[in-house]
This record gives sequence, structure tokens and C-alpha cells, in this order.
Amino acid sequence: MATTNGETSFDSIPDAIEAFARGDFIIVLDAPHRENEGDLIIAASDFTPAKAAFLIRHTSGYLCAPLTPALAARLELPQMVGHNADPNRTAYTITIDASDGVTTGISALDRSLTCRKLADPLATRDTFRRPGHVVPLQAREGGVRARAGHTEAAVDFCKLAGKEPVGVIAELVEEGEEVQGRGEMAGGHGMMQRDGCLAFARRYGLKVVTIEDLVRHLDAMSGRGKG
Repeated sequence: MATTNGETSFDSIPDAIEAFARGDFIIVLDAPHRENEGDLIIAASDFTPAKAAFLIRHTSGYLCAPLTPALAARLELPQMVGHNADPNRTAYTITIDASDGVTTGISALDRSLTCRKLADPLATRDTFRRPGHVVPLQAREGGVRARAGHTEAAVDFCKLAGKEPVGVIAELVEEGEEVQGRGEMAGGHGMMQRDGCLAFARRYGLKVVTIEDLVRHLDAMSGRGKG
């Protein structure tokens, strides 16, 4: 977590790549005019049961696995619907579970296994059963420079960190407070945004970056590669 003049600020993209390469979660925020949300993101190859339990506890629990169009095609993962009415055109595929080694498919143990199998270069269509409890997302070719979404950011960070291009993402949610003696929460019914994400990152020692900064980093890399 970076601090400038006593103010908490976003981390650099190189620092986030280093943490991501170690197998840590990072928090990635998109633009205020878009979803204005922070996602926990990790490489699918690093998604252990312990990491899965942490993600499920602190997020919406709707666990998605961004991957490349080529991998979606190889594993025969078609789009979930023929007409996508999602405002941001998030490319949801049909849902999956691992074919072997899982029970119901919903536990942290089961979903971590399904995601790690997605990142296995030897995985085939038959490695997974359909439907399931993990939602693969097909990233746009060109990454965040083509579409500034968390889906593309996850795949870009995997590539930058030298990992198989399959990530795991879920949206951070406000925590709220338990209501004593009642099965409900007071407040905290929305998505976690900038200040909440920065505070969460401080608590757990995570790097926080923006998609905008990732785009600039990739643009600079592209510029260095010319001439």
C-alpha cells in the first residue's frame, strides 16, 4: 500500500505484478463512471482452498474465472446466452465444475479445484461437467486496452506475471454489522468502493491498483517495444 504525504494511494503496477506473481490477491478498481467497484483478483493456478475461503467470505461469492477466447474455444465453453443484455457486455460462458474430485461443487475446496483445473494446460472439455458453480468469463482480445474490465485485467495480470492466462475474480462487498439476536446485517448492503477497498487492503496487506493505471502501463510497454 503506497502512502504519499500521509495519504493512502494506489500501488504501482510493477509492485502489483510482483505480488500477483507470488500468488497474492490484488485489488483492482475500475472507473467511477463504470461499475466503480473493486475486485479481488488472483491467478487461477494460485487459487488454493484457503484463498477460496477468503474470497468467498469477503466478496459477493459469485466467483468468476476470466480466460482467453482461445481457451474458451478449446474447452468448448460457449456463451451463456445468445443475446447478451449485460450493460458492460460481460461475456459469461456456461457454468462448470470439475468432473472429478468435487462433491456438490459449491464449497471453497471444490471451487478452488475447478479453477485450478481451468489453468491446467492439459485440461480438456471432459475435465469439466456442465452446469456448475464456477462462471468462466471470456476476456476480450487485446485485454484492458480493448475493454477496461476486471475480466480483461485478470488475464492481463496473469500474462504479465508469467502465469497461465486464467484468473479468478469476485467483487468486494461492504461488510456491515451483525444485528444481535437476528439473522440480518445492518448497513453494508452495497459494493465496496474506493475508500473501503483501500482500508480493506491495509488490513490484509494487499496491493491496490486501477485499470486506468494498468492501461497506461501496457501502453508504455508497447511504446518501449517500438523502434
